[in-house]
Amino acid sequence: MPAQRKNSKAFGIYNNILILTNIEVHAKRDLATIKSFGPKHVQIFTSGAAAIDYIADNQVDLIFCDSSLSDMSGIKFAQIININMSGRPMPIIMVTLENRKDHVLDSIAAGCIGYILRPYSLDTFEKYLILADQLNSYPEIEEMELREAQDMVERGDFDDAIEAFEELISYQDEAQKYYDMGCQFMATGKYGKAIVSFKKAVKINDLFAEAYKGLAEAYKGRGDMESFKNFLKKAASVHAQFDRLEETKNLFIEILKYESDTPNPFNTLGVNLRKQGDYPGAIHAYRQALELTPQDENIYFNMAKALYFMGKVDEASIEVVAALEMNPGFLEASKLYQRIHGKPWKPSKSAKPKPQQEGTKQSAKDIGP
Repeated sequence: MPAQRKNSKAFGIYNNILILTNIEVHAKRDLATIKSFGPKHVQIFTSGAAAIDYIADNQVDLIFCDSSLSDMSGIKFAQIININMSGRPMPIIMVTLENRKDHVLDSIAAGCIGYILRPYSLDTFEKYLILADQLNSYPEIEEMELREAQDMVERGDFDDAIEAFEELISYQDEAQKYYDMGCQFMATGKYGKAIVSFKKAVKINDLFAEAYKGLAEAYKGRGDMESFKNFLKKAASVHAQFDRLEETKNLFIEILKYESDTPNPFNTLGVNLRKQGDYPGAIHAYRQALELTPQDENIYFNMAKALYFMGKVDEASIEVVAALEMNPGFLEASKLYQRIHGKPWKPSKSAKPKPQQEGTKQSAKDIGP
């Protein structure tokens, strides 16, 4: 068993730690490593469902999750926790033999904050624990400044609040820096550092979304409604970029109160991703867009176009037909249908062209090449 590391502060804030794996030798190795750092409580689960039941009733500070459990994958476990425990941030570190890039990316998407490859050394293990701790506490100063600026809005000090929020937003390049670092770490196979970098980028961007919302409220308090709407849109765009559906939906509804033809932020994101060649990302964004505006034929058309460029012609046909059934007079959708089937679209006799409505303008469609 490894010697006790008395000088380490890696587990200083963690009282109850879980190890999840259905491989006995991995469980023994992880338990011996963790106990060398002197935490108070460590428990082992082989079943993801059993661990979820335990977490629902108990405070858990940190989870080490293998890629293989008795009843589900480690990624599936992380996804369930991320979806159902959103009100209780749960640090999950993947500890695995998997060194495939797609597994790392799936772990990031599932919400893991660290990635340790087996076999690992004590020094490596400790290093990623410290990085994970830094991630949880970052960026404390900026969050304090954000709260102070929000208090200024509450007090009616709108000019001072605007200045404070603008100063926060001026640091936004930090998020891009961490995102770029994450890409570099991924390219060189340093997956643990990549996840920490990507998570920092996400956390900073969440802070900027709140800063944009604060700016919007400050300008509203000052009577500048154009700036109010502009910064609400920026906040919605940041949330959409990082797949925050509920936050985006709430802001979108608020914007619609003042501007009925505002573009769906997820649809805009999907168009941008498709133009960058990220067709799977675009389709995901379009599906999120339909959660906000399910009767918008433009989104079905945009999804059909992305599927068509992916070579998924049958799926593209389903989506373009949905767009045309909503609006038989949709010219661009008719052209795509003709391209797919080699014949023109023929609407049913009862179908009538949909009149142009607010919110159904050309800028909402992805009509480029």
